[in-house]
Amino acid sequence: MRNDDVIKRLAGAFPGPDPSRKRAFFRGLPVPPVSHGRMLLDQAGYVRPVTWAASLAVFAAALAAGRMAPADAVWVTAALTPFAALAAVAERGRSALYGMEELELCTRFGLKSVVLARMGAVGLVHLALLTALAAMLADGSFFRTGAYFLTPYLLTDLIGLAAARRVRGREALYICGGAAVLTAGLALALHDSADAFAPDAFRWWLLALAVILGLTGREYGKTIRRTEELSWSL
Repeated sequence: MRNDDVIKRLAGAFPGPDPSRKRAFFRGLPVPPVSHGRMLLDQAGYVRPVTWAASLAVFAAALAAGRMAPADAVWVTAALTPFAALAAVAERGRSALYGMEELELCTRFGLKSVVLARMGAVGLVHLALLTALAAMLADGSFFRTGAYFLTPYLLTDLIGLAAARRVRGREALYICGGAAVLTAGLALALHDSADAFAPDAFRWWLLALAVILGLTGREYGKTIRRTEELSWSL
């Protein structure tokens, strides 16, 4: 029996729905509900292993520094956190880097939800790691040590977000990589100034953290609005 005959017989035995009622047919299909938590876990599974490996490498290097040089563990860790932020920025820009934005705009949850879920998954893991490091390496004050770690991390993240909105492709990743190196170098330079990590200078760290945190929040808002504009463009 020829393939054409088989196709005709199958079409007669299993008639498809009327094309004029296609939308109604799709609306009638059962769609299992997906909770926000389940979506977050699903999207975490799409995060590249290299992103998790880079995060754990920063964690392991900080612990190693704490064992070998306890007196220098805080500022060494502060210099390492920008590279964890670089991994997060690289993961966040993966859709644009590989030209997947239009495809993800057409998925069930859309690009906005996907970006938020992936940013949330990586961000929560990094927050947990930084909290654990601050608890284990705290030099007198857990809160102060956490601020030392979070400030360079968010500064790198801020530069990466701003670069991703203005530059397309790998150039944004290169800019963020340069920012991570410069931020790490700045943390090392501050340590050499002797007074930068003193308790009396902590108010300046708090001021810097508050400013960077506000600017980072604004950049996240602009990033999310950009995904909405892409949806309208499509």
